[in-house]
Formats: sequence, structure tokens, C-alpha cells
Amino acid sequence: MELLPELYAIFQGEVATVTEYGAFIKIPGCRKQGLVHRTHMSSCRVDKPSEIVDVGDKVWVKLIRKEIKDDKLKLSLSMKVVNQGTGKDLDPNNVSLERRRRKRSTRISSSLGQTQTAMGLSQPARGASILGSPARLRRRRKRSTRRSPGIEWAGRWGAGMASPWCTPRGASTTDSAHPLLQGPGVSF
Repeated sequence: MELLPELYAIFQGEVATVTEYGAFIKIPGCRKQGLVHRTHMSSCRVDKPSEIVDVGDKVWVKLIRKEIKDDKLKLSLSMKVVNQGTGKDLDPNNVSLERRRRKRSTRISSSLGQTQTAMGLSQPARGASILGSPARLRRRRKRSTRRSPGIEWAGRWGAGMASPWCTPRGASTTDSAHPLLQGPGVSF
């Protein structure tokens, strides 16, 4: 029987394979591998895991979840809660991991519109509504039709007019009569 690390244990593993969704890490002392999903590689957004790690790299990881699915043990790992230089735990009380788990479970339950109470009865989730309700559709439309700052900015300067903040120093804009472009000491 292989000895697996305890939950929330930190160890240094070697990158076995890199995929588009993450990297598989060899766990020392056993034949198992764990997945570091690309969302757990860094606190910044990671689009390509191959830009972060390569096969054979040694990385510090934290075991954040053990799951048995289809009679297989799946291990989830995280690199972003461990200092990659020293191996020090950046989240010793697992606060950020717990917050992420709660946020994810809330999102799932509200999309289903149901949660389980302590007595096992179903009730509508807080903030959940029927997927096709007219009020929800109005909220979506309202959110999607809000003006973005870029549109407002273009309207403020007019079509074909250059913004003084985007004009290189020494160059002039197409509208020199603009109040921001007049006066002593103003040069762009």
C-alpha cells in the first residue's frame, strides 16, 4: 500500500506532464500523480500552463483535495498557496482555499436553485431564481447594455480626434482649440 501525503500537506514534486488545463505532478514516495489545475498555478490568470512549468521541473505543492471518483483516487494540488522558493505555506489556515470552495458551492447551488437544509429538505437557495424568469432576463439585458468607458471616451473626444493622453510628446492633436490643450505650459 502506498503512503499518500496528508490533506493540506506541502511537498516538492516533479512535473510529469503538462496539459492545456494544468500539470500533473509526481508525488514523492508513491506512484500516484496529482493535478495542479491552471487556476491553482498562480494568483494571476494562467492561460497556458506550459508558460509556467515544464516537464521535469521541481515545484512546491499543497494537497488541497482527495476525491474518489469511478474507483480512482484523484488528488488536487495547488502551487499558488506555497512559496515556490522556500516551500513555505502562504495560506497556513486554508482561508483562501475554504473561501474558494464556499464560493464555488454557492455558485453551483444557486444555478440549480436548490440547497439542502440540515433536515434534508429542499428549499430555494438564497438569491436563486427560476432560470427563465422575466426579472432575471431584464437584469441580464440591463448589464449587457451598459455603456463601457471606451465608448464614452470616444464620444467625449469625437470621431477621429486624438486624446491628449494618447498623443506622443511634441505631436499635436487634430483639435488644438480644445480647452485642455490651451494655456501656458501645456505641451504634448
